[in-house]
Amino acid sequence: MKATLVAIAFMLWSAAAALAQPAQPAAPHSGPASQLGWLVGGVWVADASGFGGGMQRIETRYNWSDNDSFVRFTTHFVSDKGVRNTYDGNFFWNAGAKTFSMWYMNAGDEITEGPVTLSDAGLRMLFRGTDFEGKLADLRVDVTKQTPDLYRWTLMEKRGDTWKQLASLDYARKPEA
Repeated sequence: MKATLVAIAFMLWSAAAALAQPAQPAAPHSGPASQLGWLVGGVWVADASGFGGGMQRIETRYNWSDNDSFVRFTTHFVSDKGVRNTYDGNFFWNAGAKTFSMWYMNAGDEITEGPVTLSDAGLRMLFRGTDFEGKLADLRVDVTKQTPDLYRWTLMEKRGDTWKQLASLDYARKPEA
């Protein structure tokens, strides 16, 4: 019995010691995906109360993949009814095509994918998806860096030869709770 208690105490002490030590950051990626590094860290939060229906905020987290070759993201919608884990996907460099791309799945098991263009100002994603009226449409999202801890996310729908803005949110990076 005493040996079992000692073993349990040691396991608890080991777990506590591991938690007390800061996690070691991954080595910086030197490939093309390193251009996405500005997104990684903390939680990006946008005020979504203007959408109504009890919606409060949207939280997006960006993290390096385990092998530091692409950026994973998750997007949660927080409302007065709780948290809905809405999107889970990634941004990656396609070496064969020499382009960036994104791929994600929503909570309804729908897959969205498309090309991503990076610039000093941020990034642009093009894809086919469902608009706010439930119609399949050509969509574009522009993520524009405002500061290292603030970006503007803008959703647009192609209408003829022009793009019509559907929504725009400012995301501020907050420390992970």
